[in-house]
Parts: sequence; C-alpha cells; structure tokens
Amino acid sequence: MNMNDYRQMLDKVTPRDGLKDEIISQCAEKPRITHSFSKRKLAPIFAAAVVAAATPATIFAYEAITSKIEKTAKYENTLTIQTPVSNPVSEFMNYEFGWLPDGYAYAVDNWGYDNTENGGRIAPLFYRLPDDTSLEISLPFSVDYETYKSDGKTAFINYQEANVLSFDTTPLREIFISFDNTSYVLDITISDDISEEEMLKLIDNTKLVPTDEICYGTYIPWIEEADEANETDEYEEKAIAAEENVRHIGDTISFPFSGVGMLDGFDVTLNSVEHTDRFDGINTDACGDPKDYSELMDENGNIIENIRQCVKYGDGINTTDEIISEEILPMHIVKVNVTYTNTSDLENEITISPTMFIKDNGKATTHWEDSEKDCSYFDSIVGFYRQSNFFSVDVAPEYKGEKNAVILQPGESTDVQIAFFVDDNVKDKINLSFRVSTTFHSNNSCTCDFGEYFDISQ
Repeated sequence: MNMNDYRQMLDKVTPRDGLKDEIISQCAEKPRITHSFSKRKLAPIFAAAVVAAATPATIFAYEAITSKIEKTAKYENTLTIQTPVSNPVSEFMNYEFGWLPDGYAYAVDNWGYDNTENGGRIAPLFYRLPDDTSLEISLPFSVDYETYKSDGKTAFINYQEANVLSFDTTPLREIFISFDNTSYVLDITISDDISEEEMLKLIDNTKLVPTDEICYGTYIPWIEEADEANETDEYEEKAIAAEENVRHIGDTISFPFSGVGMLDGFDVTLNSVEHTDRFDGINTDACGDPKDYSELMDENGNIIENIRQCVKYGDGINTTDEIISEEILPMHIVKVNVTYTNTSDLENEITISPTMFIKDNGKATTHWEDSEKDCSYFDSIVGFYRQSNFFSVDVAPEYKGEKNAVILQPGESTDVQIAFFVDDNVKDKINLSFRVSTTFHSNNSCTCDFGEYFDISQ
C-alpha cells in the first residue's frame, strides 16, 4: 500500500486489515478503551492507566539502556533504542505523573488526561520493550528534536511540523522517556496548550513505581511497523455498482435474516429525498443523540461557506504536505427518509449504517479526489472524505437502540431520517447503499460491492 492509500484509510478512521487487537493491560481502574490514529506517525495510539499511589523505588539489576534521537532526512527524525538484558526476577513497573498542568485530570472515559476547559490532552503510552533488542523508530514529518536528561531518565522530544491545514498551526510534540537501566519507555503526546516550561516540569516529575501486575503495553506498534516495512503489495480497490441494482423512491431493498443480528433481517424502503441548504428538522448526530449545528449556520440559518483545499501528501521524509489549490465550493444537505421493517421472527436491533457514493465515468467511489493534481480534498465543513458518512440520524425514542440502531419487534416498522453533506460538484451523481460488502483477496486487493442501492441524486 502506498503512502497516499494508507493516509486515506487513517483519515477515514478505519483500522488497517490485520491490525492486532491486543492492547494494554492496566492496573488501577478499568476504563473503556478507545482507539485513535495518528496520521503523522502512521501508528495506532493506545493509552495506559496510572497507579494512583507512589511506592518506594526498587533496585534494578540491568545493564544500561542506550538511546538517541537524530535527524535522518529533511523531514524525518529517527529514535534508536538498544534495550538491556533484565534480571529475570525484576518486578513489574508502572509510570506515575507526580505533577500535571492546571486544569488536567485523569479521563476515565477517554484514557490519558484531559483539560475540559480548553480541550487539551495528554496521551501516555507505556511499554516494556523486549530485552536485548535494537529498535529504530522513524518519526516522519519532523522539524526538530531535543534531548532532555532528568533524574534517572532521558526524554527525547520530537517536534512534528504543524499541519498545513488551518485547524493545526502549532508543531506537535511527542515525548519518548527512557528510564535509565530499564527496558521501559513512556511515549507521551501533548497538546499545544501546554507550555515548554510545563512540558519539562511534567517530565521532571514522571517516575517508575513497582506494581504487582503487568501495566505496560504488550502490543508495540513500532515493532510491527518494522515487520511490515518489507511488504511490497499494493492495495487496490475495485468498486462494483451495477446499473441493474439501482433503486428509486418508493422501492424497497431486502436483507434476509441469517441469524447474525444487527446486520440483516430487515427491509429498507426509500420514502423521500430532500436537497436543502438548511438544518431545519436536523438536531441529532450520527448516533442519534442531540446535536447543535448552530456553528455551521449563518445568520439566515443556511450552511456557512465551505472552503475546499486540495492537499498533496508528502512522504514525511523528503517531502511534506502541500496545499495545491483553494476554492469556495458550496456544501449542501441531503435528507433521506426511509422505513425500516423487521422481517425476522425475533426482536431485531438493526444497525443504521448507509454509505453514500458517487458514480463518475462508470466508476463507483466513496471519496472523490483531483487525479490531475494528484491531491485529496479537504473541506472546511466535513474534513477529508466525510461526505460518504451520514452526520445525523433521527429515530423515534421508543425505537432507538444502541447508538445508530433501531430495535424492532417481528413485523414492526419505523421511519428514520438520515442526513448527509454533499458538495456542489457531485450532487447529481450520488447514490446510497445500506450494505457495502468488502472482499479481500490474496494479492492484497479488495472488491467493494454496493449491492442494491438507491439513486438519491438531485
């Protein structure tokens, strides 16, 4: 898979095929684990809980750890670590922050530490690297670095360039702390509200404490990245949207019951399609929960101006991201009203998950780019490729299931309103599928079959 394909998958927040599910074990509380992706590092981020109470330090029987950071290309820094051989009877350890910037508190539902007042974030990842292992961690899109020694530990501070897009103007900082004479590494990403002085104070007050349990990540993304570096297969996507499968207003698409649940055993009937520039009657998010869209409305209640930037991705080594062009491109709303009917003999919790796609020159796609300029579109209202995803779903409370789902008894029906954004260039090309089937092949390609689908173009 090339860099552009890989970034597109991460931008859509879909895990790459074969991504390991094994994540961090933790002591203390057991909060919900959330997955996120760093476009810059091209690696999944996992956070670890901390031990609340400090305990006395212990004596380690280790050889010294060897580590350094250096610039290896115009936009790339590389961190190298040679781990020591540990004493087999050494205790488990965890990290502890002895100090946090004002406003920060442990986020039970979001891992790490959040500042709810300004949206700031401290995201820690704690690892015990394999003994006697030499590891190189490539850090693309980097502009500078700093080595900072502090009381039994060395911190390597990597400064990633600010994103070319307007929402990210400050260099990102990622800190790797290696603890002397151990195999432990703490990886911390911090937001730009934290000053340099506060960052160093956070490092100064971070230490290891003994525990009785494993509190570090057993999945180490950098090692998997090294293993995957030798893969040469190119990811190829072939989309199918046969003309004979197109349906229109008043038609019904059926998904016979298979016993799997939430995926089939229902009919979808398209009742109406409305193209509009207003948010009238739209007050929920994609999970069906209340949502305020006032920030996207002008004084007349219409959608605010949408700015499209054409972004050409760099490789993060010798080239960087670049905005090729910028234009004002109106964004519209498509409101779709459908009826879901439970056709199974059981109570059915049916997931509402339609995908919008366009057909252009006979080809179906869920994201549209400028192939002549070799760039991807970023829209100020929806970001990258967000037009294929619905932003609002509205279900009667008595039928609402978990998140974007309806719960229906056998033979029961309910109406659902689903809303999408669609730009001015494609509003006459859009279609809607309620089941996209993806098949992966041995040559690392995949085929996406949209099955029966509705024409909802203007």
